[in-house]
Amino acid sequence: MTPRNRRPRQANPSAKVMLALAGALWISGLAVSSFATPDPGKPCPPLEFLQGRFWKNFRLQDFALHGVIESERESYPIQLILHDRRMIYDFENPSFQIRVEIQPERSVVERRRHPQDPWQPVSGRERMSPVLDTDITYEDLCLDFMRWEQVRPLGTDHVKTLTAWAFDAVPPPGASAYARVRYWIAAEYYALLRADGYNGAGDLVKRLEINGVQRIGDAYVIKEMQVSSFDPKKESSSHTLINIRRGEALPPEGGKVSSGSVPRCPRTPGLASRLREQNPFPAEGQK
Repeated sequence: MTPRNRRPRQANPSAKVMLALAGALWISGLAVSSFATPDPGKPCPPLEFLQGRFWKNFRLQDFALHGVIESERESYPIQLILHDRRMIYDFENPSFQIRVEIQPERSVVERRRHPQDPWQPVSGRERMSPVLDTDITYEDLCLDFMRWEQVRPLGTDHVKTLTAWAFDAVPPPGASAYARVRYWIAAEYYALLRADGYNGAGDLVKRLEINGVQRIGDAYVIKEMQVSSFDPKKESSSHTLINIRRGEALPPEGGKVSSGSVPRCPRTPGLASRLREQNPFPAEGQK
């Protein structure tokens, strides 16, 4: 818990934006498992306080990001439109769109084949199905585990070089493909850094890792992220890479922009290099 008369450290505004966007592009917020065991001797702040700061920070600036989502079989060019707590994933080939709105109370995910088609809700077990042939599911786009009521604080940990607070969250019956999600919130920035999804036997089945960030104007956004699926029975894995190659700010409310030539954004030093550092420790559940 937070020591008496000591206020938590305030986040740097630019870093808040970068990490909040990283959490959003988390296409789930499911991110990588911590590579060390959380230290219960260094406890987390009250969960209600932490969640309040997380949702306060989780408001996206208006951006259009351009890149590719690469599974082990296909590569999909994509444009990602960000506005407040809403994201539109616009796949170019095949033509396909996903709209996700993430609120503290609930999340809504919809899809359609063509821009002129009406949006169709994705609910129930459909949310647990993969997006095209990637390792990303619709559930992974929604950060639902941040709202689950059954949460156990695990203590302080480190995600690469960043101090983070670790939590285990258990979903309501039938609400998720995962029996448990372990997630990490950056202690300095109050943003989602990583999360691991586990099955009922305690095996790691899903992982996401932020590999780098970049600067667009005065804000920081994701550069590269990897989402991995694990099959404990076959002892195999598959990986999907999300690579954002360029981006630009949009007018308020966002909108479709040309995918023509736009100068690439420079790589960002500092926190970006910290996120790219390799961690020598093996991940929990993986040798």
